[in-house]
Amino acid sequence: MTEQPASPQNPALSPSHLDFPVVGIGASAGGLEAIRTFFQQMPGDCGMAFVVVLHLSPDHQSVADRIIQEATSMPVRQVTEPVPIERNHVYVISPANRLSTNDGYLRVTPANRRRGDHVAIDLFFRDLADVHKDHAFCVVLSGTGADGAVGLSRIKEQGGVTLVQTPDDAQYDSMPRAAIETGMVDLVLPAAEMPQKLMELWRTARQVKLPEIEDDTLPPALGTRAGDAQASEPLLEEILLQLRSATGHDFQHYKRATVLRRIERRLHVTGQTDLGGYLRYLEQHASEATALLGDMLIGVTNFFRDREAFESLERHVLPQLVSEGEDNREIRVWSAGCSTGEEAYSLAMLVSEQLAMEQRARKVQVFATDLDERAIGIARTGTYPEAIVTDVPPTRLRQFFVKEDQHYRVRKEVREKVLFARHNLLSDPPFSQIDLIVCRNLLIYLDREVQEDILRMFHFALRSGGYLFLGTSESADVANELFTPVDKRNRIFRACDVSPAGRSSGRQLPDAGMAKLAQGAQAKAKPGRKPSYAEVHHRALARRTPPSLIVDSEGNILHMSEGVGRYLQLAGGEPSRNLLNLVLPGLRLTLRSTLFQARQGTEAVTSRPVDLGEGEHRPQVEITVQPYKDEPSDNECLLVVFEERAPDPSLPLPGVIRQTDSMVLHNLERELQRTRLQLQETIEQSEISSEELTASNEEMQAINEELRSASEELETSKEELQSINEELLTVNYELKNKVEETDKVNDYLSNLIASTDIATVFVDRNLHIRWFTPRATDLFNMLPVDTGRSLLDITHRLDYPALADDARAVAKGETIIEREIGGHGDHWYLARLLPYRSSEQKIDGTVLTFIDISKNHAAEERVRLGEERLSKQLAESQTSSHMKDEFFAVMSHELKHPLNLIQLNAEILRRLPTIKGIGAASKAVTTICEAVSSQARIIDDLLDVARIRTGKLKLKTEPVDLGAIVQGIHAVVLSEQHPCPVRLELPADDLPLMIEGDVTRLEQIIWNLLNNALKFSPPGSEIRLVLSHDEVQARLQVIDQGVGLNPDSLEHIFGLFSQAAPQLANHGREGLGIGLSLVRQLAEAHGGSVEARSAGLGKGCTFTVRLPLCDPGLQPRADGPEPFSEGRLQGTIILLVDDSLEVLEVMQELLEMESAEVMAYSDPLKALEAAADGHYDVIISDIGMPGMDGHALIRALRGHAHLRTTPAIALTGYGASADQYKSRQCGFDRHLNKPVGYDELVEAIEALSGSVPY
Repeated sequence: MTEQPASPQNPALSPSHLDFPVVGIGASAGGLEAIRTFFQQMPGDCGMAFVVVLHLSPDHQSVADRIIQEATSMPVRQVTEPVPIERNHVYVISPANRLSTNDGYLRVTPANRRRGDHVAIDLFFRDLADVHKDHAFCVVLSGTGADGAVGLSRIKEQGGVTLVQTPDDAQYDSMPRAAIETGMVDLVLPAAEMPQKLMELWRTARQVKLPEIEDDTLPPALGTRAGDAQASEPLLEEILLQLRSATGHDFQHYKRATVLRRIERRLHVTGQTDLGGYLRYLEQHASEATALLGDMLIGVTNFFRDREAFESLERHVLPQLVSEGEDNREIRVWSAGCSTGEEAYSLAMLVSEQLAMEQRARKVQVFATDLDERAIGIARTGTYPEAIVTDVPPTRLRQFFVKEDQHYRVRKEVREKVLFARHNLLSDPPFSQIDLIVCRNLLIYLDREVQEDILRMFHFALRSGGYLFLGTSESADVANELFTPVDKRNRIFRACDVSPAGRSSGRQLPDAGMAKLAQGAQAKAKPGRKPSYAEVHHRALARRTPPSLIVDSEGNILHMSEGVGRYLQLAGGEPSRNLLNLVLPGLRLTLRSTLFQARQGTEAVTSRPVDLGEGEHRPQVEITVQPYKDEPSDNECLLVVFEERAPDPSLPLPGVIRQTDSMVLHNLERELQRTRLQLQETIEQSEISSEELTASNEEMQAINEELRSASEELETSKEELQSINEELLTVNYELKNKVEETDKVNDYLSNLIASTDIATVFVDRNLHIRWFTPRATDLFNMLPVDTGRSLLDITHRLDYPALADDARAVAKGETIIEREIGGHGDHWYLARLLPYRSSEQKIDGTVLTFIDISKNHAAEERVRLGEERLSKQLAESQTSSHMKDEFFAVMSHELKHPLNLIQLNAEILRRLPTIKGIGAASKAVTTICEAVSSQARIIDDLLDVARIRTGKLKLKTEPVDLGAIVQGIHAVVLSEQHPCPVRLELPADDLPLMIEGDVTRLEQIIWNLLNNALKFSPPGSEIRLVLSHDEVQARLQVIDQGVGLNPDSLEHIFGLFSQAAPQLANHGREGLGIGLSLVRQLAEAHGGSVEARSAGLGKGCTFTVRLPLCDPGLQPRADGPEPFSEGRLQGTIILLVDDSLEVLEVMQELLEMESAEVMAYSDPLKALEAAADGHYDVIISDIGMPGMDGHALIRALRGHAHLRTTPAIALTGYGASADQYKSRQCGFDRHLNKPVGYDELVEAIEALSGSVPY
């Protein structure tokens, strides 16, 4: 019979009383992806709790909880302290910890296991099963190894449901396959389909209706217990009958609670809600009977299960078992209900250890039996998953097991001690002469009467004084006259000595043969328990109340009522239960006659009244015997009633004749008694002989069973030998092929060595030469006969003094060495020393290879020299570039300084009242300003060209409306009243043309093209600005009617300093030929292009600029503030510093015209001294000043607390981006390039001083 554990492995665990399922999810490599898929399909209000156990590195923090949280709306928590389990929550194991559950809580403890022992999932599944019983579901997902397979079996044993990911769906299928191989998996599904199935299982479980199960050890039922017990009994009987018909196994003697729990689990899996529906499902699905049988025979066990009990067995039983017998007497152990063999092998290990401890050489034979053929098949292989490390101590693991991949196999010497066989305790005969019987956690699932029969059978099978080892929830109290306790706490008993008549092999219950099935069906499986004669008696007395007793057909008393004792008397000698021996002598004859008459029929027989004494008041007794058949127990017996009545006065007193008759009858009765005693002795002797024959027959049957098992083992061994022989033939064939392949490989290697032409030498650990290639003789002076000589004795042509030391270091396995070494002449070699490894991966020497790298070395030398030259040239070019930048900066400053002075003086003239009234003077001032602007643009263009050519021009791009820029420039041109009218043509859709560009550089492109058109067009001719677009580009055309271009010059018109048809131009306005070159380079910097077209000289030109459009939804930057009128700096205090007195005076005068208060200094040191006590709204300073430049000045001014936040403007001719960046870093808020426009300067002051919004 399969072992059925009744209590958890850890007695400290307390059952949970949660009313919702707890789903344990185990995964390893590739499991996180499967877990994400699982929770993506699981609703957040599913009503279940989930616990995720992963194989995590103890050295790193885990982010598994965050990954899972992304896939589910349920709260996800990493367990680092005790937490209560709540529905619709997800809990994740933390690194370096073991996760456990107890009484509705999750707890963590340090995982004190060596790295590589992956058992966290098994340990948690075990706790989950023992605590939550049938509320425990488990899921095994992708992973390597076999973790989860053992714990999964415990889940199913306790009534839970097991799910495993389809191996094809798993990234790593080792864990799913190991779980499936246990045969304990209910459902195999892809990870994405599991959530829906779990929801269906949970929904079905809540709808199940079954009769109430009286078992306080179980948690609250998932379903309701509203089923009608009376109506359910026939359905239950029919299910068991169907199971017996399909599988040949009868479970009528199992406790109803056990049967109902097993059937309830199948209801969950199959989606049925009551016994009627499941019976129909069972009839319609042939495979369900096998699945139900598997649940009824759940074989779950482990090595040394219940450690305390096994330790007690080691202390109290095994020493006596080993020491009491002779060396030639075999130690015989019977493991009944061995399941997959862990218990049997545990016993074999313990006995072997005890024998070794006492240095005894006795033979050991462990008989391991079970009803489950599949479990026995697993047990015979002796192969178990890695999870057994949680049950087997390391010393026993090393002594009795061999590691094979991801499994452990029991060593052959242990397997040979164990004989596995199929055996049914309820029908098959027992083994004999057993020293120890182990039957743990099996009897509790059987009816009490069947338990007694099995215990009697065990007593019969044991030698005198043999031991019985039961489960923690079992007892031998029902047969306490047969066993005495050795350790009652751990359920270890010893067989008592009883008389041969008291020894019984137990009743042989009907086996599972189909010949008895029809009879069982007709009888509807009548209960097989022994009747309670008290119940029989009380039912018989429903009709009579006088003193009475129940006897069997032989007259033996079965039960007596109160008051019947006055009709009985005890005689000397051996006590008897026969009524005729115990009844009063005066009643014996009448009773015998009445009993005889009653046995002949079915009606009650009443005797004549019998006097019990003498005299007038003598009592008279009337005996009535009623044949009675008790329907519930199907037992036949006789009811004997003694009824007293008053004597009849009319009857005469007994006379002499009656006395004489009485004496005769008494003598006859005595003779009959003697005869009966002789007959009884003869019968007893016959019974003893019969029992001895029965015992001998049973022993013969047991021996026959052993022989049959041995025959099966021999047959199995024969098949194994045949299989091994076939394997040897295959191996021999493969070996032949390997030899041929080796020959080919040897040929390949010979040709490879010859073709590579590499000098190679093999030496052993003592540097003796083993083998070398022909090329090696060019370096070492050796011949083929030198094989075996020391390499140190051979001269060579290498500059390698450390050769011997390096070879020894490599032979020790310390390192792999590579060196570049010189040789004779200009030769260089790459010396590579590697360990020489044998087929067993043992280092037996060193392999020395020398590769000629002379050409590579020469090439590297040339490359090195070239790199040095390049580095020198790069340094020189960087110096030249820096000098050029310095030149441009100085040139810009020197050119712009006089322009700035001219610009400022022109601005003063423009504002003088006397000048404003003279038209010629105003025009002159305007001409001066335009000339200054023109020269400033030429300087800027030259600098921009230089920056572009050196790659230093940086665009400040932002979303801008090209149409707005063009319209702004057009408005400026109109205000200047040029002699050539400029007409603007915009797109008809009037949509903004948004491009990603630098506003300043875009204006520069448009102004250069427009200035060219104005410069080379005759007065009165029209110039057109045409703006259009397609889906991806904005297009701007500048069309004039000027001097035109020669078609031959169109190819180089955009070249630097290039001019076309200068003879046709107005030489007074002739340029330098850099404008169009700058236009092309700026357009290309924006990702666009520019082209020119002309029909010929005198026919005008068309310049077209194309720029890529960007997202039209982007908004352009808001425009700056509008210029203000004079007096805009009223009340503003300005500190002005410039080393040029001319510039200083002009700027001071201009700023004072705008009502500003200006403190001007040409010496930075004086300005710094004055600023110590002064308070200013704005600071304006030149940069290039002698003594202290503007950068040093602003840093010094920032040192004063009251000037730390005062706005500052740098006004300089250094306009490069690097100069602007440096100004910002030193403390300036604005950087303005000379010559600066007056309005631009005033606007900057206003913005910084807060006069206008900035």
